[in-house]
Amino acid sequence: MDRGLVCEQLGVTPGGALWIKDVHFFGWGSEVVFECHYDLPGSDPVPFQMVMLDCRELQWRVYAHLQHPEDRTLPATAIVNLRLGTAGQRKPLQVLTDAFALTVYYGTLTISRVGGSTE
Repeated sequence: MDRGLVCEQLGVTPGGALWIKDVHFFGWGSEVVFECHYDLPGSDPVPFQMVMLDCRELQWRVYAHLQHPEDRTLPATAIVNLRLGTAGQRKPLQVLTDAFALTVYYGTLTISRVGGSTE
């Protein structure tokens, strides 16, 4: 898992949990944005984004059994496994959460704090 690389990009102490609060798709999926936060016990959560540009291929699996069909709320979901992949569509980003799995072949990936960038 590439959790350590994310922590390094954010400038935070490793050992916390990564959460995805929302996912946005733009340009028919050519841009994918994860709204996330990093949670280390005893510290304030650190909000951040993972932005993938020039996306060429997406594979999405939703674990629908986790939610009642009439429940439209979408709580944050813990990242169970994360592989950041390689830019230029060489290796895909792969994320597995409690609610979904997503594989994305992307051109560039930026990980930055919300309100301040650390690339």
